[in-house]
Amino acid sequence: MPFDIFLLVIVSILVVGAILFFLTGFIIVKKNHIAIIEKAGQFEGIYESGWHYFRPLLYRRAGMYKKGEAQIKLEINKINYLLTYEILDVKKFHYEGNHDFLGIVKASLKEDKTKISDYLINRFNLVGVRFIKLEKIKK
Repeated sequence: MPFDIFLLVIVSILVVGAILFFLTGFIIVKKNHIAIIEKAGQFEGIYESGWHYFRPLLYRRAGMYKKGEAQIKLEINKINYLLTYEILDVKKFHYEGNHDFLGIVKASLKEDKTKISDYLINRFNLVGVRFIKLEKIKK
């Protein structure tokens, strides 16, 4: 009798573990977002919004990014800025972009003030991003 209970406990633990392992492969990509999926560390594909399943351990979500226009607040020299941008090439942005918006904007502010937009457009194009605008936030 005790062996039957022990066996039942072990089987129950294995079944619950298998179910939990299976569920770790589900990914929910939020509306207006895109997920980068990798297989064994290499780019596998892009998932649009919705529910998706991939095999755990072999595949993983490497990044999730907003589709369309996005905004980020930056503080540079105690001045607040609002950067508006759009990621056009998610794969390029994920693998080649350094995601350092603050550094890019800081470097652009050191350039010729009349050419800030041109500098930002060119720099963001290199990482798959469309620069829209940069504006100071009034306190």
